[in-house]
Amino acid sequence: MGMDYAPPIHAARAHQLRAPSSFDLILVFAVLLLVGFGLVMVYSTTGIISQERLGDAMFYAKRQTLSAILGLGLMAICMRVPLDFLRRISPYLLAVSLFLLALPLIPGISDRAGGASRWVKLGPVRFQPAEFVKVCIVVFMAGFFSRHETRLRSFVDGIIKPFGMVAAAAALLLLQPDFGSSAVIVIVVLCMALASGVRLAHMGLCTLVVAVIAAILVAVSPYRMMRVVSFLSPFSDASGKGYQLIQSLIAVGTGQLSGVGLGGSQQKLFFLPAAHTDFIFAVISEELGFVGGVAIIFAFLVVMWRGLLLAKSVRHDTFLFALATGLTMIIVAPALLNVGVVIGLLPTKGMVLPLVGYGGSSLMACMAVIGLLLGIRREAGDPPVGRS
Repeated sequence: MGMDYAPPIHAARAHQLRAPSSFDLILVFAVLLLVGFGLVMVYSTTGIISQERLGDAMFYAKRQTLSAILGLGLMAICMRVPLDFLRRISPYLLAVSLFLLALPLIPGISDRAGGASRWVKLGPVRFQPAEFVKVCIVVFMAGFFSRHETRLRSFVDGIIKPFGMVAAAAALLLLQPDFGSSAVIVIVVLCMALASGVRLAHMGLCTLVVAVIAAILVAVSPYRMMRVVSFLSPFSDASGKGYQLIQSLIAVGTGQLSGVGLGGSQQKLFFLPAAHTDFIFAVISEELGFVGGVAIIFAFLVVMWRGLLLAKSVRHDTFLFALATGLTMIIVAPALLNVGVVIGLLPTKGMVLPLVGYGGSSLMACMAVIGLLLGIRREAGDPPVGRS
């Protein structure tokens, strides 16, 4: 007697259990913790100064809170962007990136600060294009590596072509000048190239060439050379180029194990320049000590763990693998570089601590990155829990 076939109940349940989830709760929790803590620290760092200068102790905190709210909306939107759409538009994003990077160089809309033209001001809106260009470059490069994956073992397709295109974006960044963003983009693309299957020997040669170019750029630029000199010997010009690093080291050293207490930093009171942006980690270390600094680093390592775990789960797809790797490194690379600068391991450069330091463009771009990572998980499924 014939019977209609019905799949076993346990098989149907197993299928339901494997249904992809839109959220990586660990990643989202780590990111929201960093953003929320960043809002507290922006207020702690700027409250007294903004009251003194602007008559509003909450001035910077309110602006950063607005950026965080907009960033959450942007994250929700990016989470729902179809991955096929990203594949289709990826070839055009280099042109978009070059256009955005040219905007700060146009008189009339360029907004200079600290001797650099990195911002664009259109009416009441002021933003830094380089922060969003990083995302565009990652999507573009993921598409490039995916389209050329069978030829990436060759030096031309694996190194010359991709890094030649990246060099165009880096050149525009250097004109602003923005050496920090250029370095981040190169590091991120190197990581993506490695993930996509570019030969290690070619990668090593490319890294050597990049290092030589970076050394030349430092050598021919007096202000970059002074930064390197002040990094190697900050006390030789304690009131000049070495001043910021010295004040940062004083803040970090003052914090010792548990810090002087939230809000108790002295270095933020007109001593440490850029305390709420590039050097907010120094204030964190002063107020919350070694424990607080390590907690922040640990949160970024959690973001890296979840991002690279997601990348591993989609390694069968070169586009998604390279995309997830690049998006993860957009946040992790500048975070590690920023911490290195603050504690004196790297020369000083203008680079905000992602998700934590003051900067609306940086915060919104980082939230968009998290949204894209969650979108990859939503369409590709859950990464294996607890495995790396």
